[in-house]
Amino acid sequence: MTSIIKTALYGQAASLSDHTVAQEERRKSDGHSQGASMTLAIPDQHDQSNTRSFQPNPSVVRVMSCQQEAQLCAQELAGQLYDEQIHWVLFFCSAQQDIQLLADHLQLCLPDKVIVGCSTAGEITPLGYRQGSVSAVGFSREGFSIETALIENLDQFDFNSAQHLMSRMLECCQHQQKAPVKGHTFALALLDGMSEHEEVVLNTLSAAFGSIPLLGGSAGDDLDFTHTKVVYQGKTYQNAAVLLMVNTAFPFMVFSQKHVLETDEVFVATEVDSEHRRVYELNAEPAAEVYARAIGVPLSELTPAIFAQHTLSVRIAGEGFVRAVQSVNEDGSLSFYCAVERGIVLRKNKHLDIPNELQRLLDQVNQELGEQQLILGFDCIFRHLELKAKHQLGQVSDLIAQSPMIGFNTYGEHINGIHLNATFTGVAIGY
Repeated sequence: MTSIIKTALYGQAASLSDHTVAQEERRKSDGHSQGASMTLAIPDQHDQSNTRSFQPNPSVVRVMSCQQEAQLCAQELAGQLYDEQIHWVLFFCSAQQDIQLLADHLQLCLPDKVIVGCSTAGEITPLGYRQGSVSAVGFSREGFSIETALIENLDQFDFNSAQHLMSRMLECCQHQQKAPVKGHTFALALLDGMSEHEEVVLNTLSAAFGSIPLLGGSAGDDLDFTHTKVVYQGKTYQNAAVLLMVNTAFPFMVFSQKHVLETDEVFVATEVDSEHRRVYELNAEPAAEVYARAIGVPLSELTPAIFAQHTLSVRIAGEGFVRAVQSVNEDGSLSFYCAVERGIVLRKNKHLDIPNELQRLLDQVNQELGEQQLILGFDCIFRHLELKAKHQLGQVSDLIAQSPMIGFNTYGEHINGIHLNATFTGVAIGY
């Protein structure tokens, strides 16, 4: 069974040989060898600046700030996003920041730009994994046409609302399109990670968007599980989602990777509160006891780090999807990040090596897409916890820093209407 569960290439008009020649000509014109542009953009190790800007080309600008004071953070980010061609800004904000205050200051600093974002459980930055920072990416008018929308009251969102929203966004996108919508457009959705309505909303959106690939992640809050927020035009929202419809002439590749294999050890969810994603019994026994016994860990030692290293899977249409435990409750039940239903069969997973699997994915992206100007990544917080527990966090952080990556650690990822756990999901944009 492959670890990469979903890949799709879009807008690849040039042949591979033509694409390779085009890359080489670009590198010659820049006066650099392959990969040197990113290396040269990284400041000296002794540079103590809290802001980093990485600009492989003017169509996309990646920035980050480690400033803890919201106004200074916004000013430093805005200083790297001032280019008048940059019109859309997507940012990912540590839960250690006051996200509303940061959003206020960003809107004041960049009044002519469309700004959206969310809170995180950790940030993917041009320097690798970070916590306590803000990462952001700016998109230019020259390379992209982007329509945005806010969905409030996720518990009331229905198919008619989704169709109306999609039609409006599509009409606006077509007026400013950079390429035909079909095959050159993808949609991003950032959702409140504590809403417990992701599955219904994502299924509804996916049905309305049809052939337009839909992907994204759920906002986090550093495992506090209290307040996860999305940002739209200077205001923060809960029980809400932010949508972006992105049209571009650049080729892009949508992907989703898991790093587990299913085993034959199974558990049936015999008593479940589906609305709140809580399983009371597995195989007609207290769920937490069954889970702890199966993974060989005392019940008292079940923690997020243990959950991250011992995930379960459920099969949908013959394909396995990870279901990660969020917490153990006082009554002996287990809360999950994704939907669970009475009667579902959960399988114990065997975990593969994350650094090796990520390298495989990056190699595949390089082979199929060629050189990238951006990889927008939605990386499950459980992968981060597993890497930390296995002392591999630095290794993967280095891989991230060597790629044109930006994104955040999520409370769940999604692709084409399917809510996921323990994956690295995203979109890579080429030249």
